Amino acid sequence: GGQPGGSFVVNSPTLTSTKFWPGTLGRTANHAMVIARLIDGDGVDRGMHNFLVPLRSMNDHKLLSGVTTGDIGPKIGYNNMDNGFARFENVLIPRRNMAMRFATVDETGKYNKKTVSDAASKVSYITMMQVRSFIVDAAGMNLAMACTVSIRYSAVRKQGFDADDNTNKDGKQREVQIIDYRQQQHRLFPLLAASYCFFFTGKRLLHQLQIMEQSLVSGQGDITKEEVADVHASSSSLKSFTTMITADGIEECRKACGGHGFLQSSGLPELATTYLQNPTVEGDNYMLPQQVIKVLLKLVQAVQSGDEEEISKYQKCDSSYLISPLQTIFTGENTKPDQFLAKTEKDVEDLNVLLHAFSHRSARMLVEVAKQLNKDLTSGRTMQTAWNDALVLMMRSSRAHALYILLRNFMTGVEEETSKSNSILGQAETAVIKDLAVLFGLYWIERDMGDFLEDGYLSAHHVRWIRRGVIKMLTKIRPNAVALVDARDFSDFRLKSALGRWDGDVYPAVMRAAKKDPLNASEPGPGYEEHLKRLIVGGVGKYTGTVARL
Repeated sequence: GGQPGGSFVVNSPTLTSTKFWPGTLGRTANHAMVIARLIDGDGVDRGMHNFLVPLRSMNDHKLLSGVTTGDIGPKIGYNNMDNGFARFENVLIPRRNMAMRFATVDETGKYNKKTVSDAASKVSYITMMQVRSFIVDAAGMNLAMACTVSIRYSAVRKQGFDADDNTNKDGKQREVQIIDYRQQQHRLFPLLAASYCFFFTGKRLLHQLQIMEQSLVSGQGDITKEEVADVHASSSSLKSFTTMITADGIEECRKACGGHGFLQSSGLPELATTYLQNPTVEGDNYMLPQQVIKVLLKLVQAVQSGDEEEISKYQKCDSSYLISPLQTIFTGENTKPDQFLAKTEKDVEDLNVLLHAFSHRSARMLVEVAKQLNKDLTSGRTMQTAWNDALVLMMRSSRAHALYILLRNFMTGVEEETSKSNSILGQAETAVIKDLAVLFGLYWIERDMGDFLEDGYLSAHHVRWIRRGVIKMLTKIRPNAVALVDARDFSDFRLKSALGRWDGDVYPAVMRAAKKDPLNASEPGPGYEEHLKRLIVGGVGKYTGTVARL
């Protein structure tokens, strides 16, 4: 670029090279970390690198020369964020503005890539994985907020009468809280369980990445590339699954509130539309499973080949649970297949029994992906075609992997908390949270029943046990449902909901919100003189018959 010390020229040569969507880029940000292709002093394209590019003056906030930015316009939600676009035309930046931890360009334009370990070379993925981990953590929080509104309102709202109630002396039957209807419980309690489950997994994943980042940046520790890739797979599968469940779950909570859930004052429409970005940002939920499967298939290959040295590299990974069931599948293909561990109906409430079911399903579906790819390739299909045809199965396999991790982290999270000397969980609280974990496991086996029936892992009587188990857990959780949402301690200010108020004083709050509508500010309302008057007073609206236009 000609500056002392060297410089780069940043350009957006085509419309499609325009940066589009970054938050605060529209009107707020004064600097941007721009990912761009690096052309070195010899004219060689060195691929994608990061550059810090000033956007606006630090004195008057005006755009700098060659920079064009703006807001991208109204969105379905999250409109307090100025997501923006940016284009650059011969923007000059100092050479030092290139991120040079792993590659450098000297003053003469010579490019040099540093030699680092395989694991350290993946450190650039850490930020991406951290963002996905924050998204997983936030999924639990947002779903919990929706559950708080819908469960509190379900405890206040009454509909129908209890035909079994003979307690009132005047002969009147007790009105039924809608939270006591089993269907309402089946809609809301599994979402409540999921919100707690996502909480434990989000915290664990963030802690895991923090340790990994410290080790890789400091150059100390023994983090391997397999462990980095494994966390990439875990965070990808969890982001894909948790955001989809939360987005759908918030909408289900809204519908569970009946007509009032459609009110803006319920807080749920804003929560839903603001959250809807998450299934798309930081990796579309239908694309991320490919990243998951690419990593896990390497473990499948190692187990199938019996390479003990390669298998040992996964012992510290989230995916280590797959080793044993994969070995069972590959060594016992001609023997009796693995079956559900429950021997009695009570056994379906055993978390270890449920966890075994999820591990078996995850391993089996991974093998199905591997077999389908191998079959297509050996029949002469290209890798592109074979991979494309396996995408739907990959999505299901990624979800199976996520569900195992979620239930395992739920279990270990509770165990770790209760083992602390200063734990806030007593025996009663622990029992209730474990009920949520059991409901989470049973509900998702029931919902994905076909996956467990397909290979005979479950039998018909197991199915009946599981369905009855779900109903039993709904009954156990009902007395504590309101307390479980109150425990998240969301303030009324944060919920912004007339329906989810802490004091339960719902209907006066709904009316106060209605009266604040600008349409109610004048009498008669706006538009009367311009439109309604001539229809009502002038007789324009009177029927005078029709005249044929022939």
